[in-house]
Amino acid sequence: CMGLLNVHLEEVAFSTIRTYNLQHATLQEFLSAEELKCLPEEKQVRFWSGNMDNPSVAMAFRFYCGLTGLKSKAVQKAVFSGPLPNEITFSDQSLLFLFHSLFESQNIPFTEQVVQRLQPTLDMAASFSSFDWMALSHCLSKCSHLQELFVSSIVSFNYLVKICQSNLFLVKLEIGCNDFSINDAKSFVQSVQSLEMLDLNVKATSLSAL
Repeated sequence: CMGLLNVHLEEVAFSTIRTYNLQHATLQEFLSAEELKCLPEEKQVRFWSGNMDNPSVAMAFRFYCGLTGLKSKAVQKAVFSGPLPNEITFSDQSLLFLFHSLFESQNIPFTEQVVQRLQPTLDMAASFSSFDWMALSHCLSKCSHLQELFVSSIVSFNYLVKICQSNLFLVKLEIGCNDFSINDAKSFVQSVQSLEMLDLNVKATSLSAL
C-alpha cells in the first residue's frame, strides 16, 4: 500500500497514536462496501434505504452489488421497488446507475425481474462510455418488451444489436452517432432483419464508405 495509505501521528501524553486513511476514495468505497455486507441484514437495508440519493455512496453501492450479488431480498425490495424512469439524460442518470448496479451484481434472475418493469419507450439522451454500454446491453438484453428506443450516442453497434435481438417487438429505433459507415449499416440491418416492423432512423454527423 505504499503511496496509497496516509499515516497520521499524534503525540498524546507519553505515547504516539497512529491513525490511517486511504489516499484514494475508490479503496475507501470498496472497504466500506466490504464492511456493509458483513452487517446484519436489517442494518444493510436501513443504510441503503436512507442513502440511495446520496451521490457520495454511489460507488460503494456498486461495490456492494458486486460483493453480494444482490442476493438479499430485503435489500432488493428496499432499493429497487420504486418506479423506473423512462429516460437517461445528462441531468438525470438514476436509471443508468441502476443498470450499473445490476451489471456489477451479475444477478441475472433479479436483473430480469427489474427490467421487465421498464416502460416500452426508452429515451437514452446522454453520452455513454464503453462501460456504460456494457451495463446497458447487459440489462436491456434481459427484457423483451421494448417498442421504441432512442439513442443519442453509441460506441459499438454490437451492444445495440444484442438489445434489439432480445426485443422483438421493437418498432422504432433512432440512433445518433458521429460517424456511420455503409458497412455499419449493412451489418446492423442484417443483424436485426428479424425485426420486420422496425422503423430505423440514423442521424450521423458524417457518413463514410468503410
